[in-house]
Amino acid sequence: FVAVDVPGLIEGAHEGAGLGDRFLRHVERTRILVHLLDGAKSLDEMASDRATIEAELRAWNPLLLEKPTIVAVTKLDLPESRERFAELRDRDPETMGISAATHQGVPELLGAMWRALSLAPPPAAIDVTPAQISLPTRETFTISREDDGTFVVTGERVEQLAERTNFDSDEALARFERALVKMGVEKELQARGVREGDSVRIGTYEFTYS
Repeated sequence: FVAVDVPGLIEGAHEGAGLGDRFLRHVERTRILVHLLDGAKSLDEMASDRATIEAELRAWNPLLLEKPTIVAVTKLDLPESRERFAELRDRDPETMGISAATHQGVPELLGAMWRALSLAPPPAAIDVTPAQISLPTRETFTISREDDGTFVVTGERVEQLAERTNFDSDEALARFERALVKMGVEKELQARGVREGDSVRIGTYEFTYS
């Protein structure tokens, strides 16, 4: 399964405080919730933290509180955390405890999460509207042949390209030829039967095909 860490749920998160509203959107997609209570805090502080989180969940979407929930006390490697965990366990036997430092209780928590997921309702179908992507239309040009056999290429872009090219420069000429290949002019000329030695005119520029 995929577990999502959801930090930032401070008071007022449902109204955009901190980054809470962004994280709350992710909570809506989960199937179960796991409350991790800081075992280094006092019992009153842990209760207050949980109450704040539940209040934010309720304010964002009351249905979130209907999700299966697991409560786990952290930092069981600390003596004071173990004492508080024991007190909470007396009040609620289903409260779990873990230590990230020693991995104590982590396998048990993962097992509880698996069991909760197996009993949780299936995830709601997500209505995904396909993105509408408008691709640019391919540059158009036409090729005709005059009575004297000259191939004439017309089209706004290809004619502008010819007009801007300095044909006295070998480098510019090479760029022009590569552009004709990329635009498909070269391929279309060959399809029209152009041969080496034929004349080709683009705009005011005329050259011998080779």
